[in-house]
Amino acid sequence: MKWIKKNKFTCLTIVLFVLIALVGYKAKQVFFPDTNSAIYGDRLDNKVPVKKSVYDGLKAKLSEQEFVQEVTVRENGRTINIIATVNNSTSIDAAKGLSGLILEHFTEMQKGYYDFQLFVKKDDPSENNFPIIAYKQHNSSEFSWNKDREKVTEGEE
Repeated sequence: MKWIKKNKFTCLTIVLFVLIALVGYKAKQVFFPDTNSAIYGDRLDNKVPVKKSVYDGLKAKLSEQEFVQEVTVRENGRTINIIATVNNSTSIDAAKGLSGLILEHFTEMQKGYYDFQLFVKKDDPSENNFPIIAYKQHNSSEFSWNKDREKVTEGEE
């Protein structure tokens, strides 16, 4: 006890240092996520795998269409993104037909696990009605499309 009374300043400094260290540790836990855990949390537990051959087959099937120039498929978490670049002369209805070809390549378990997004774009950036986007949620049985839109150019009103 004599030592504590004699070294009040030292004891106070040690106690404050320990308190600041504890507060700093708690603040780190609150503001910085745990780098050892998955970025998506536990929602990717029990993941349904998709083989690379399925993606390659999907690319080949979509590329068989004469109006498709390029296809890119990317899995991101529970979403499979398909980006198709089509010819400038392709109609919206023809582009929408691509969605019917996509689901043939996946099993029922995969369709029930993954969400699908289809982006159809053209090389010509001045194209009025493109890009168009389709989305299929894992609980849904078919794709839903964004609204068809037509841009009005100046002087056409």
